[in-house]
Amino acid sequence: MTLFVIIFAILVDNLVVMKHKFSFVLLAVASSLISQLASAQISNQLPTRTQPGAIVTRVRIDESTPIFDKKTGKRISFDEYRRLVNSDHKGYHPEPIINEYGEVGGYTLRVTTPEERETQQFYTLPGQKPEVGQETPLFVMKGIDDKVYRSTDLKGHVVVLSFWISLRKPFWGSKQAQQFADAIRPFRTETDPVSLGILQSDKEEITELMATEVLPFIPIPNSYGFHRKFAVTSGPSFLVIDRNGKVAAFIEGSDYEQLKQVLAKVSR
Repeated sequence: MTLFVIIFAILVDNLVVMKHKFSFVLLAVASSLISQLASAQISNQLPTRTQPGAIVTRVRIDESTPIFDKKTGKRISFDEYRRLVNSDHKGYHPEPIINEYGEVGGYTLRVTTPEERETQQFYTLPGQKPEVGQETPLFVMKGIDDKVYRSTDLKGHVVVLSFWISLRKPFWGSKQAQQFADAIRPFRTETDPVSLGILQSDKEEITELMATEVLPFIPIPNSYGFHRKFAVTSGPSFLVIDRNGKVAAFIEGSDYEQLKQVLAKVSR
């Protein structure tokens, strides 16, 4: 399996310098190819899936992993999962369930479509795009300041979740920092908005940058799983939450004017 991991790592490194718009799709293809190559060995070892995204996350499905039949919603045993997968390598696809911590909390197993069976390419995002007016899906994030930010505790505040990839070029720079800071500055008070930046960057990288730059958000290190939870496919994207804990706007792409308009409305 070492060769498969190396191939995937090379693809990820190349994608880090690309635009984020289609990274989910391209990495899903790469993940699918690796799963295909590895399928020949599946009967001799526990099945392992690599989750698509801008960072590599290897997840081993074993006896302790919650697995649910997507059609019935009922939990199935690991032995049943292994029997199905071994009987038809191309016939089933496990979709990760992203929990409130932005981590894989289990899987739903579904039958592949005829196109997926033929190409072994899976484009389904595990999360669901937030709908305006609905209660914000639960989340728990730990910031660079070591504080824990729970969606339930943030009610009463305007919250802006900004979704980035990393604090490295071309995904971050003085232009991005200034545009975002300018958009939220007119609505700043002592307590609002609570601005949280979701990043794949680790604590060390963030700390290094913060030594020379003031960030317009509280960075959440190693939190890229929330991109999948909220089905974010464009970077940056913004999720604005009103004081009642409901989704005020989900802005895909760097539309800072729309962000200003939404903040003007919810900050009244």
